[in-house]
Amino acid sequence: MRLHDAIASGMTHFQEDKLRAGLSILGILIGITSVLCMMAIGEGAKKIIAADIEKLGGVNQVRFSTRTTYWEKNIVRHTTERYTMEDASAIAAECPDVLFVLPKNDINRAFVTNRHGRQSLPILEGVTGDYARGMHWQVQDGRFLSENDIQNAKQVCVLGANTANELFGATPSIGQELKIRYHWRQVPVRMRVIGVMKVKGTPLSSWRSLDNTICIPLTTHQQRLSGTRYIEDFVIFFDKDADVSQIIDNIKALLRKRHKGTDNFIGIWIPRRNLKRLERIEKMIKIALGGIAGFSLFVSGIGIMNICLVSVGEKTHEIGLRKAVGAKRIDIFYQFLTESICLCLCGGVLGIAGGWLFAHGMARVAVRLMPIVEVWPVVLSVRWIVISVLFSIFMGITFGVYPAVRASRLSPIDALRTNK
Repeated sequence: MRLHDAIASGMTHFQEDKLRAGLSILGILIGITSVLCMMAIGEGAKKIIAADIEKLGGVNQVRFSTRTTYWEKNIVRHTTERYTMEDASAIAAECPDVLFVLPKNDINRAFVTNRHGRQSLPILEGVTGDYARGMHWQVQDGRFLSENDIQNAKQVCVLGANTANELFGATPSIGQELKIRYHWRQVPVRMRVIGVMKVKGTPLSSWRSLDNTICIPLTTHQQRLSGTRYIEDFVIFFDKDADVSQIIDNIKALLRKRHKGTDNFIGIWIPRRNLKRLERIEKMIKIALGGIAGFSLFVSGIGIMNICLVSVGEKTHEIGLRKAVGAKRIDIFYQFLTESICLCLCGGVLGIAGGWLFAHGMARVAVRLMPIVEVWPVVLSVRWIVISVLFSIFMGITFGVYPAVRASRLSPIDALRTNK
């Protein structure tokens, strides 16, 4: 029996009883749809998280923040040690796999006014010239801070897109003058705008947009605004394949050496570990939901086996006629096995389309219910489509073998005696 004849014979089942075939396909369709929908939404979530971490400089970084207090024997104690610019230089020079160190000081709400009286309350970042490179943030107009600006504590600034729009609207901001205060009673410091950054957006870990930012030289921040001589945070950027734990151990050992053997002032945030933790949670969710979907598919497979056994009973006389005119056991076997495979394959193909449609629907619902992102991407990889097709064929073979073997073993004489 040729392959196309077996397929044609198996497909006749759909024409003979469309309702029964449709109900048989429905179980496979629901199972495949649920699995693919879950995978597409999960991959989209991973893409959102990766893009969000990229906004903050990518995963190849470690952030060292300043801890002002710590617990010791159930007592809150205060720390006295602080980071310095010399610490940043030592880390960059002595620690292997470190590309560069970005020291920075922040002020959450600075009072900024232009010469026309328009005001803004942006985040004020005191940074070095490596900030734009580390944060993967491009300049839209003008330029970013230079090494000369840092060394000479120049009164220049670079604006985020939202801050530039709040202060100047459609008017070009390059060369304009601003007045910046740390608090209302402080004498304002005049700053000249030398650049405007491209739109960056809001990270998931914050309620404030990165575009509501003003970047000034770190030395200007220390000497003219905050008055602090220490560094609040370090961002350490390292090679892609470097061992994060080893880098942290080296840096902590160096800082302990430079700060009287203490490290109780060191706070650490590791984006790569957070991403791996989220991936583990995602895998656990996939395993749990995949198990539920797998059970659904198993039940659907039993239903298809039952339908195929019913089909064998209905076609007993036909089997006898075919054997009487010379059909072999293998021909009968292929006919009924193909019928099972066609049912499962149709369910799989429809499930792929259903998974795609339902994933898009769920993505739109997720954006409306939880407006943390403007668009929730749906990522349905070719790998999962191929797996779905192969799994459907596997289901057809697994649950179609027994009915096919039973049909092939029928005696032609007994089969012909059966009423039509």
